[in-house]
Amino acid sequence: MSDEAHPKLYINHVAELDWLIALEFGRVDDAQPPDNWRGVSDAFGYLHDAPGGRALGFKVVEFSEFDVEAAEVEEIWGEPLFDVPLLGLNGVPAGEVVLATRALPGEQPTINRIYFGAAAGTEDPSEALPLWLACLESGDSMAHFALGYTLFELGRFPESYRHLRHYTEIAPHGSWNWCWFGKAAEAVGEKDEAVAAYERALLLEADDD
Repeated sequence: MSDEAHPKLYINHVAELDWLIALEFGRVDDAQPPDNWRGVSDAFGYLHDAPGGRALGFKVVEFSEFDVEAAEVEEIWGEPLFDVPLLGLNGVPAGEVVLATRALPGEQPTINRIYFGAAAGTEDPSEALPLWLACLESGDSMAHFALGYTLFELGRFPESYRHLRHYTEIAPHGSWNWCWFGKAAEAVGEKDEAVAAYERALLLEADDD
């Protein structure tokens, strides 16, 4: 595999939940088709773009206690390999990414989570808007969803529609994602899209999503 083919990972350290999410820039772990995940252990899983497809990165829960030397996760020291610009790493396995993240940023949350927490704790949509935008600008694509519904609450429907439509593309397995997209599509007059989005939301809800 050439260096150019390595996924370039965005480091998202969710310190309050003790998670490390290291995914290709623009991707999210939220609302992914279950078959796209490949679990290595109860704490570690790779995300693929399709079942058996290209690896997009990985997620670690209980990150602070995760043992990279445990026999059950031995494969994290082999392929797939990743580039991680934030950490100055190129063509390295997941195990090395975990160790480097523990060194820097360590126990501190990444900057996106600072903005995320501030925005989530703000009840006024006009005050939350610049914080969600800062979260998105810092590289956290999960902010598309919150930015979308915040813009909707402010009556800025065309902008809301764009962000919520995009979020259903990168997080397609979430009923609430499709419901909010349906609301935005309805608000801008895209009735067929709205109906299709609501139907998708109901199907996912029926599957206990």
